[in-house]
Amino acid sequence: MKQTLLTLLLIFGLATTSAFSQERKEYHIPGHEEVENMIGYTHAIKVGNTLYISGTVDGQSADMAAQMKKIYEYVNETLIHYGITPAAIVKENIYTTDIDEFKKHIPVRKAFYRGGIFPTSTWVQVERLFIPQLKVEMEFVAVFKEGQ
Repeated sequence: MKQTLLTLLLIFGLATTSAFSQERKEYHIPGHEEVENMIGYTHAIKVGNTLYISGTVDGQSADMAAQMKKIYEYVNETLIHYGITPAAIVKENIYTTDIDEFKKHIPVRKAFYRGGIFPTSTWVQVERLFIPQLKVEMEFVAVFKEGQ
């Protein structure tokens, strides 16, 4: 029992050390650095072959479709910065204040994922988001091919 526990701790320690020893490459949406700093987050971080993109929003547009389009625009800029496409996205979490309204704009989402290569996805209706006028916030995880 003791030996099994020690083995598990060693494996966990090696995995943790490996994750922390990898280079962390950050990306900030141009012009948004002040907001990120004020709130305390980073828009995107690449560690190893995985890219994590924070919950992304559009605080300027009033309607759901426009907010979604702007979010996908920001995410696409991020992907381009790292030299990948939406096909690299493997996970998408969507938080919306109105799931029925979101469903009406699924074509906006599908247009972003050209060729029908869709990621795993979770859609959740919430009472509210960080800024009152926000209708949708999305976060993403992308994986790079070997050598990228």
